[in-house]
Amino acid sequence: MTDLFHPDGDSELAQRAGRGDKAAFTLLVQKYQTPIYSFAMHFFRAPDIAEDVAQETFLRAYRFLHSYDSSRRFVTWLYSIARNICIDRHREKQRKDGVAIDDVPPHLLSSDNPEFDPLGLLERREAKRVLKDAVQELPEKYRTPIILCYMEGLSYQEVGEVLGISLNNTKIRIFRAKKMLLEQLGYLEEP
Repeated sequence: MTDLFHPDGDSELAQRAGRGDKAAFTLLVQKYQTPIYSFAMHFFRAPDIAEDVAQETFLRAYRFLHSYDSSRRFVTWLYSIARNICIDRHREKQRKDGVAIDDVPPHLLSSDNPEFDPLGLLERREAKRVLKDAVQELPEKYRTPIILCYMEGLSYQEVGEVLGISLNNTKIRIFRAKKMLLEQLGYLEEP
């Protein structure tokens, strides 16, 4: 029986996993481990932390499957868990005052690489770094919607579900986040 509200079957898989079907939960993990890891990478830019967040997300999801509301999309419920873990880890990281460093992989700097363009590579990396740094500077209230929408590809509706806010509030937060980014990057003059 396919759940009409969840045509991809995630809700049904989650319900089966909640009843102890480990194979159903394994399918959910396989489907969402890369998107959850990617979300955490956008949040922290540190593979080790992203792996920990993804693992903890699935552990919590498994532990709390009994509280999953099948009227909600499973993916938004899962991103909500990941978001909460990211917020906790971010606060913990701020207390420890840790810094993540982006290193250029050595093979990209090799002159044996036919696509070696050090100036172009540095310019692209710098542009990405500046944008990622600007996103990191946004308050969490605005950073998370931008990451979910533009880096994870969720729709405004799905972002709203993850954040537990209306579609209208989601649009407002994303609009304000874009405006803040443009101001930070010098494209808009602050009033």
